[in-house]
Amino acid sequence: MTMSCCSAQTDLNALDYVEAAGFARYSLVTTDPECELPLPPATVQALEDLLGTDLRQVIARY
Repeated sequence: MTMSCCSAQTDLNALDYVEAAGFARYSLVTTDPECELPLPPATVQALEDLLGTDLRQVIARY
């Protein structure tokens, strides 16, 4: 993408966000109130291995 402020080329994942942010084709959501957040690294790794892709954990509370 081209930044409107300076015409620099970048992608959305390279920008520095104040809070964690993500742009995705899909999302995984837990609604279990007892689920430990953020997910432990071993759990994230197991999900990445299962899905065959890297994941970014974004904790959102609305």
